[in-house]
Amino acid sequence: MIANLALTNYRHLFYHIPPMLAIAGYLNYPQNLRLQPTILHIFSVAHNTGLIIFSGWTFLSLCKILYDNGIVFQPNYYFSISTFDNIIFYFYLSKYYEFFDTFLIYLKGKKPVFLQTYHHIGAVISWHLSYVYKIEGVWIPSLVNSFVHTVMYSYYLGYLLKIKQVQFMKKYITSLQLFQLVVPNIFGLYYYRYTEVPFKYNIVLILELYIIGLILLFGRFFYNNYITLSEKKGV
Repeated sequence: MIANLALTNYRHLFYHIPPMLAIAGYLNYPQNLRLQPTILHIFSVAHNTGLIIFSGWTFLSLCKILYDNGIVFQPNYYFSISTFDNIIFYFYLSKYYEFFDTFLIYLKGKKPVFLQTYHHIGAVISWHLSYVYKIEGVWIPSLVNSFVHTVMYSYYLGYLLKIKQVQFMKKYITSLQLFQLVVPNIFGLYYYRYTEVPFKYNIVLILELYIIGLILLFGRFFYNNYITLSEKKGV
């Protein structure tokens, strides 16, 4: 039994290598790389279009699973469904691909704000731990996040294509980001407090520290970009 436990722990340590390497690569991306503007624009359009389709597919797929199987708060209930396991795995992998959000900013000759870097690194860690350890409550942030990303990348695509009608969405996207951080997390913490095994629930509590930091950063971004600016315009 001790040998099996040691082997299991070793495998789990091995599982943590890919995100560490990916994050190291993300932080050491060559910032002086540039692309010809037309090629960059085409890639940006394709990037956002792909994420709209994928995020929308994830949201609808999770909705179907909830419709077919009900909303149940039990350990290993949804992860016992192979389709759910696959969807969460693909959604987890998409968090690595979303690093390109930052790379595109560098390719334009700009620098990302700390909020974006913190957000992308934390997302990889959060979904990595949630998938590797099969944390049941991951369906809640995955459902909400996939919906928010469908809206968010639709706005980015509209902006790239110079569709003026999408401009009103900008302020509400930040509000949606704050909503997805606050409400679903409170919901998950409450309903899985007594149903999730202690080890997994403790991982969730650790991840909440990242969420709190993200709420503060998004809150400051919202205040500086919308409340402060609207007050100045009103003067």
